[in-house]
Amino acid sequence: MHTQTITNGCYIGTVRARNHLSSQLDGRSQQAAQSSLDLTAPQAIAWPEPGTVHVWQLRCSAAQAVCPQWQAWLSPDEQARLNQYRRAADRDRFLCSRGGLRYLLASYLQQPPASLQLRYGAQGRPALASASVPLHFNVAHSGDWVIWAFSRCRWIGVDVEVLQPRQRLRSLIQRCLTPKEQAAIAQEPTTQLAQFLSMWTVKEAHLKAVGLGLSYPLQNVQVALQPTPTLVRPAQVSIYGVTAWYVDVWQPDPAAIAALCVGQSPCKVELFNLTTRDGGQVFHIIRAD
Repeated sequence: MHTQTITNGCYIGTVRARNHLSSQLDGRSQQAAQSSLDLTAPQAIAWPEPGTVHVWQLRCSAAQAVCPQWQAWLSPDEQARLNQYRRAADRDRFLCSRGGLRYLLASYLQQPPASLQLRYGAQGRPALASASVPLHFNVAHSGDWVIWAFSRCRWIGVDVEVLQPRQRLRSLIQRCLTPKEQAAIAQEPTTQLAQFLSMWTVKEAHLKAVGLGLSYPLQNVQVALQPTPTLVRPAQVSIYGVTAWYVDVWQPDPAAIAALCVGQSPCKVELFNLTTRDGGQVFHIIRAD
C-alpha cells in the first residue's frame, strides 16, 4: 500500500485505488478510475457493504453550477436555516452540505431528493426520519470542503478542519488535549498545528459518532497518531455492540485535515471525490484497515 504523509510529518494513513463504484473489494492496487456524475439528478449507488464505509468529499467551489437545483430540494426548515446565514460562504457550505446529502441519500435509496424526511438529534445531527432504514451517515464541513460518511453501522462520525493558524493555539492545546497528547505533539509551529488538528478531528468525529458532540470534555478522550491514528480512550458512554473503534485521518487537500471514526473494526473505507460534470473527474480510492 502507498502511505500518504503530509509534509510536516504527521501520519495521515494508507490509500489504495480501485475502479469507481466497483462492488468487489479485491484488495488489488489499480489505477483510480475517472468518470463524471450529473449532480442535478440522483444516480443509482449501491449501499456500502457491512463492515464498509463510503466517504464522499466535495469542494463547495466546484458545485456552484448545481446549487440552484440542490436548493430546490431543501425542506422548509432547511430553507429557513439557509436564509439565516448572512455570509455567502456560510450559505454555500450549508447548501452544499444539505443539498449534497439529499443527492447522495436519494442515490442510495432511489427516492426523490425533496421527499426525504430527516430528523435531528440533541446535538443537531441529521438522520433519516425512518428508523427502519439501516443506512446511517454523518456530515462535516469547513472552509471549501464538505464531507459525508455512510455506513450500516450507526456509530459513525466525520470531521474536517482547515489548516490555518489558530489564535491562542497553545491555550487550545492545553484545554483540549490530555497530558500524554500534549507531550507527543511537536513544538515546530506548522507541525504542531497539523498534529493538533489531527487529534481534534479524531476527537470530534468520535464524539459525533456517539451523539455527544462537543458537549463532552475533549480531555476525556485520548488519541494517538503514531504509529497509526488510534482512539486510545473513547468517551465513557454505554454503546451496545461496540467493542473497538476504527479511526482514519487524511487530507482532502494540503490545506485541510479530515477524520473518520466508526464503531466497528476492522473496517474498509471507500473514499470518493464528488465533482460535477464540468468540474472534472470522480476518483474512487479505497482505504483499508
